[in-house]
Amino acid sequence: MKRLYIALILIVCLLVFTSCKEETTFKLHIFSLNDFHGALYEDDDTAGISKIGNYIKKHQDKYPTIVVSAGDMFQGTAVSSMSRGQAVVDAMNIIGFDAMTLGNHEFDWGIEEVLKYQDGDVSNGEANFKFLAANIIDKRTNELASWAVPYEIVERENLKIGIIGVIGEDQTDDILASYVENYRFTNELEAINKYTKILRTIENCDIVIVSAHFNTEIINYSLATATDEFKVDAIINGHTHQSYFGELSYGDGIAIPYVQSGSSGEFLGKIVLEINRETKQITAVASTNINTKKECTSSLSKIDKALDNYKQYKQQSEEVLAIAGETISRNEGANWAANALMRQMNVDFAAINFGGIRSDAFPIQKDSEVKYANIFRIMPFENSVVLVSLTGEEIFKIINSTELVFSSNFSGMKINGEFINEDKVYRIATIDYVFEKTNFPFKNGENIVRDGTLLREVLVEDVKNQVNQYGKFYASK
Repeated sequence: MKRLYIALILIVCLLVFTSCKEETTFKLHIFSLNDFHGALYEDDDTAGISKIGNYIKKHQDKYPTIVVSAGDMFQGTAVSSMSRGQAVVDAMNIIGFDAMTLGNHEFDWGIEEVLKYQDGDVSNGEANFKFLAANIIDKRTNELASWAVPYEIVERENLKIGIIGVIGEDQTDDILASYVENYRFTNELEAINKYTKILRTIENCDIVIVSAHFNTEIINYSLATATDEFKVDAIINGHTHQSYFGELSYGDGIAIPYVQSGSSGEFLGKIVLEINRETKQITAVASTNINTKKECTSSLSKIDKALDNYKQYKQQSEEVLAIAGETISRNEGANWAANALMRQMNVDFAAINFGGIRSDAFPIQKDSEVKYANIFRIMPFENSVVLVSLTGEEIFKIINSTELVFSSNFSGMKINGEFINEDKVYRIATIDYVFEKTNFPFKNGENIVRDGTLLREVLVEDVKNQVNQYGKFYASK
């Protein structure tokens, strides 16, 4: 009997302790997407924005929740790109995103096209969340760009939470040069330290989250060991399309959770901070990546209805252009794109960047339907064709480039089987992204023609021509 009595007392004490803990702490849930690239609709690998949104909404009903994007949300699929990202913005508004870091692909249409969602004019679409950019400097003023917002502050459970957004310092190289000629991306750590201090000391934030459109690995030690006014509590990464999560524990204090969640909505990042209500201190952390295809199983009708507004783009993307006559890999697809550009532009040879031919568009399986959406996935960017004349001497400067893919008639030191003559002038087709790169000689050429023709439309036309000639689409022909 005595033992039973003692056991009952211990159980009561345990229940009291647990109850006290539940009253003095709460769990803050932080959900994140990065490099979504307009993946609005469900496919074999991802759940689509409606199911992802419903999953987040269910958690918002139960827990204090923050939703953040680490950039590259709009550019990548036909429906998203043809609506200039508005279809994605609509869905993000419904979900209740708190902030979004600008990524390099937010510049693909010119930054002004994306900033219209922050101009207060609801007639052209409006984002109910801020676009963050703490380290984009206007070269003309040497100040933060006039449109750049370094951080956002939200409140949950009587806590002030600051969210800082930064882009990778070197990512101007990933953007059409003319679109960022007036801007400089500065050191990420310096920007994070600057605005963390402001959030801690001036804005009196209790929690600071970094949303970075780059992999912070090289500065994680500095972030994880910072204290006092420079202390960061959670890190969200993007840009590299990797999938990882963990906790940084370099010191004796609470670890700092971090996450990057692949791309195209394949994963949904989740960080949980357990916080003491009285002291406002973090007592425990956790991080993970949620496989959306497995875990996000039901749609959100409000998002489905919003996407119905873009049916015309969806129908256009579903147009079947051809049947694949062979299985096509990314390398084969890139070679075909260069050959198609050469054929359609009727030039001596063509050169495009390999990185512009997206890996997630491949493989294209033999006998599968090749739709307009497939071509959009191969070349989602608004890269336009540029024709230019260069001497053989200038062409020698690019023959060993590992960045470029050449049409198949350009081989080694030869064009169409003949050695390149340094004094001869050759007509070349390329795209604006390559043309504007200063490490290539194209801008030094002559007879430059830029008529706005999109490479993507060149590829569509080549597929149609192949169907007329061969009955199917072949990358090898």
